[in-house]
Amino acid sequence: MKKPYIALALSLMTAPAAWADNVAHCEVVIMQVVSDEGDAGEAQVATFAPAATFLSSLYDDEDGHITKINNQPIRAVLCRRNDVIPAEVDYNIIATGIPFSLSQDFDSSETDSLTVYWKDGAFDYVYKGHALSDEGQKILDKRLASFSERGLIKKAQAEEKVEKLAEDKDVETTPQK
Repeated sequence: MKKPYIALALSLMTAPAAWADNVAHCEVVIMQVVSDEGDAGEAQVATFAPAATFLSSLYDDEDGHITKINNQPIRAVLCRRNDVIPAEVDYNIIATGIPFSLSQDFDSSETDSLTVYWKDGAFDYVYKGHALSDEGQKILDKRLASFSERGLIKKAQAEEKVEKLAEDKDVETTPQK
């Protein structure tokens, strides 16, 4: 009788851990403008904030996601992981169009890092570090191609929705005879 309960407990403990492994250790980068005391000018300072609120907004039932923290736009998402190849669960982060960076250690120049961003209708990336294995490169290329295809479909659906709303609005505002 104990075996089903043990199996259930183990499955409940591992499911959140698998998800957390993919989004744990993440921060968002926001740029704050700091004015000089003597009105000599201003500077932009990068500030790092926990990404929990941003990430939650990606996976909740609401449309859209937060784009600002403390009234400052989110400029990038950084996640520390052993594997710098984006996982399937990262699609929602990448699909925001906010640059997404993965690294084992952002404070070291001796580690791998990958930044994914949207450019010319597809996801592109910058990779720095030890050469990826042939298998790793194939996985990265295939995953980003899949993400790009999904991104184009999502963009087309959004444009279609905007057109439909505009058409509906025109119909509502056209005087009836």
